[in-house]
Amino acid sequence: MRLFADKGFAGTTIGDLEAAAGLTRRGGGFYRHFASKEDVLAAGVDAHIARAEESRAALNLLPFGDLRSELMLVCRWLLETIDQQRDVSQVVERESGRFPRLREKWRTQLLEAAHRAAIAFTQRWAEKTGHPSRDPEASAVIMVGAAMNFRRAQWTFGAAPLGVDDDRFVDTWVRYCHDLMTGTSTD
Repeated sequence: MRLFADKGFAGTTIGDLEAAAGLTRRGGGFYRHFASKEDVLAAGVDAHIARAEESRAALNLLPFGDLRSELMLVCRWLLETIDQQRDVSQVVERESGRFPRLREKWRTQLLEAAHRAAIAFTQRWAEKTGHPSRDPEASAVIMVGAAMNFRRAQWTFGAAPLGVDDDRFVDTWVRYCHDLMTGTSTD
């Protein structure tokens, strides 16, 4: 994924992939494992989706019973997961017109899954607190989207927006989500 992110799909050669995998360049080892570069890309996307699903399972350790603690864990998990997906996200975006099925798989199995997890999280807390969930789908988009935008701005521009560091972002994200989910202010 790093090669595809750096050089683009068309700019990455089979020899590049062989060398990165520790195989002899143009030694034929690549074709013992994959039929094409497209197969490598598809396998990379599948591997990243599987890793995200595995790490999302860690959220099943919730509930702690304390909304702030759970929100803190969720936000840190989101940022870490987004970091792990950097290269493949760039490839999927850059090559989306060429590989629409991979783009759709990425959208449904990674992004939509994150949004569905956020919906379930907010609905669980709505039941626990008795506070009606405010438009769970839109709330999920805000929760996940804020973390994605924060991290992606750092990738794109090499610095956090307005100099806001991770700790400050997480603290504020937690406060906003807490207020959204409970209808109260933590200040």
